[in-house]
Amino acid sequence: MLSNREMNDVMDTYSGYLLQISYMYVKNWATAEDLVQESFIKYFKAANQFREEASIKTYLTRITINTCHDYLRSWKNKKQIFSRALLKRLPDQEKGIEARIIASIEQTELTKHVLRLPVMYREVILLFYYEEFTTAVMAELLGVSENTVKTRLRRARGMLKERLDDTEWEVLSHE
Repeated sequence: MLSNREMNDVMDTYSGYLLQISYMYVKNWATAEDLVQESFIKYFKAANQFREEASIKTYLTRITINTCHDYLRSWKNKKQIFSRALLKRLPDQEKGIEARIIASIEQTELTKHVLRLPVMYREVILLFYYEEFTTAVMAELLGVSENTVKTRLRRARGMLKERLDDTEWEVLSHE
């Protein structure tokens, strides 16, 4: 069992990173925070099962990705998607400041296009470009072969190339 100090150290070290990962899946900061908290709870409950075959960061990332996948399949998520669709129909002055800030963050073209990709393609783009993981580490994290990761990455790049103009594409084409 982990001590309170060890739990605080793990949360302080990895919470920001896991929040970014979670947000890229669910596209909502409040939900992402909840999912990261849920991931930490899962980790702390089963900390004695961690066999140290990978780093704690990799282990927590896997837990967070699985928690996000579970959430995306849940009924709660489907209700929130419907609520957000209704919120977008309201005039801007009726939206809260948080909704306007999040909307402005999501306006960048590249982020918008990446977030529109299907989850299996979005996750490889995020892990490769944003987290700078190797394909071998990504394969371990996602529980698929390295060739599957490479194929998903190639297909995701192809999808993005179709959607982006030449100047935006140059950022990804050199990788």
